[in-house]
Amino acid sequence: MTTRWGLIVEHTDGMGDSKNWAATVLAHVDGTREQALAELEKRARGYSPQHPASPVSTRLYRTSDGGFLLVNEGSMRTYQCRFSVAELLYDSVEAERAEHAAQKAAREAERQRREAEKAARKAAKRGGRGSFFSR
Repeated sequence: MTTRWGLIVEHTDGMGDSKNWAATVLAHVDGTREQALAELEKRARGYSPQHPASPVSTRLYRTSDGGFLLVNEGSMRTYQCRFSVAELLYDSVEAERAEHAAQKAAREAERQRREAEKAARKAAKRGGRGSFFSR
């Protein structure tokens, strides 16, 4: 079974007094942690953050945990984005899809069972009185 990794960026969202720290899932990668980190590096290198609009300088660092830190200096303030990989342990959307698929399969099995019973009843009726051609 392959592991699903989330590629996550945490960044400053909003402006002025309404700034907060927000996390966004950039993508999912199925495979090894190394494959996920390689994809994360590509995305971190090409990432264009919301703030600052016109950075004076941009620096990308690899962190000790294998993630990345993007530091953008603006004319008034410095902004940062932290990139990380996280193993996906639970996904409510996938769980709901699996539940719907199981329900659909159960309904189909029930439909096939009823169809087989109906065909068996028809065959039993015909077998009891014979067909027109066998007389």
